[in-house]
Amino acid sequence: MQRKLEFKQRSEEEEIKESGLNIDFDEIAKKGKMSKEEGLIAKWFGIYGSRQPGTHMARVVIPGGEMTSSQVRVVARVAELYAQGRVSLTTRQCVQLHMLKTPSLPDMMRGLAEDGLTTFHGCGDVNRNVVACPLAQTCRYRRINVLPYAKEISRDLAGMRDLDNLPRKFKIALSGCGAGCAQPFINCIGINALQRKGADGNDETGFRVIIGGGQGWEAFLGQEILSFVPKNKISAVCRAVALLFRDHGDRRDRTRARLKFVMHNYGPEKCREIVMEYLKEEGVDTSGMDTAQFEETGVAYPDRPLTEEDPVGTDGKTIVRAIIPKGEIDHHRFKRMAELTEIFGNKRLYVTNRQNLEIHGVLSERIAEVKAEIEKLGYETNGSFGITDIVPCVGTTYCPKAVSRTRDMYDMLQPLVRQEKFDPISKSVTINITGCPNSCSPFRIADIGLRGLRIREEIGSVEGYEIRVGGQHDKFGKIMGEYKTQDSIKAIENILDKFLEIREGDETLSDCAARTGLTA
Repeated sequence: MQRKLEFKQRSEEEEIKESGLNIDFDEIAKKGKMSKEEGLIAKWFGIYGSRQPGTHMARVVIPGGEMTSSQVRVVARVAELYAQGRVSLTTRQCVQLHMLKTPSLPDMMRGLAEDGLTTFHGCGDVNRNVVACPLAQTCRYRRINVLPYAKEISRDLAGMRDLDNLPRKFKIALSGCGAGCAQPFINCIGINALQRKGADGNDETGFRVIIGGGQGWEAFLGQEILSFVPKNKISAVCRAVALLFRDHGDRRDRTRARLKFVMHNYGPEKCREIVMEYLKEEGVDTSGMDTAQFEETGVAYPDRPLTEEDPVGTDGKTIVRAIIPKGEIDHHRFKRMAELTEIFGNKRLYVTNRQNLEIHGVLSERIAEVKAEIEKLGYETNGSFGITDIVPCVGTTYCPKAVSRTRDMYDMLQPLVRQEKFDPISKSVTINITGCPNSCSPFRIADIGLRGLRIREEIGSVEGYEIRVGGQHDKFGKIMGEYKTQDSIKAIENILDKFLEIREGDETLSDCAARTGLTA
């Protein structure tokens, strides 16, 4: 007798997910610990195990980085009660709470919910926080204010139970123009607003859709699948791309379970064909969606709009920034920032992808006053997206996957980059530091990117960094070498000195590297 055997090889995580994605945090609090299975499913609710045994991180979902002042107060209160009074700002415009004890998790979550905040889908194999250009609402170069669309997409996808179990994490970013301030090319879906001449000869606005970008051990830049999508159909397109990932992503090997590998294996044409089929199956009118290239008719934009100090928006009001070192702020200062936006701004506080805070809607005659109040808190108000605005991930401070002390590297670099000789290039260099290949600080797209690693010696190993040079939002920097920590500082100084020597005009380090093949 011949036996027929049918089975599908899957990862252990897939087996656990099949048993259900719901857990009882009140019961976990009573037990005071989580099982392995509960620890995995807790990620769906934004809870992630920390480096310190028995502690957790909670990631609060903030679509587009916009919080009301009352929500800021809630986060400050929750941080004071449960997270040792600290709030971390992320490169995906979320806020994170660290050092949470297991018994406090349900009360922490209820505290956030008092003002509509949630950690749901903060982590896990789901669509993560949807990010947007921090200048979205009033940027002079925007084709569309993308913030409402970021919120719409986040709300729609989080409410779809058939998207609760993706092969792995899924990320979406929206930029208001081609400058890519939301870093669209390193996301699963990158969306750029654009403007063109319609069939009637009038200007029309819509979205360009890029998919398949991602970091990690094997990184890819996203590729275009649709050159134009009408504004009212962008959420449906995002759902269709998520379905592509859900049904075609790798569920056996989690190291390859990202949309970037689907794109790499299938190519943009096949991915587009599948996405269009999903749209048609769900009754979405695909007319108006285009693949042809066309001339963009919007106003010209600079390469790096975010370097502008105190940008004035289309409303005639100013955005004032607070540069938050290492992206961590205590609850007292966080609460004070809520008060400042009520006094001087639009009663909203914005988290940027450089781990900083912004107050929008400031009248020109009050700029000096609000800056003075921010500076009283110990924060600089100039230099965002520049050489001193270094972005480190949390590294070994909290993260169980990190292999380097990224925050120590931040401290060691500050005296270097603040040397007077580097003032002429203060707006022409960005530096990102990540503690592992997961690239929570996206080191590949910075002018200078550092990735933590271990360097072998005769006996054992020491901490070091891979250094890349020449990245920008749509291009990866090239590897310069691997260096021990102290040697990394000298290598970076050599790069900056060389840049000063050979720079032409106002070019950025990335531009200079592309022109000259700059190496240290």
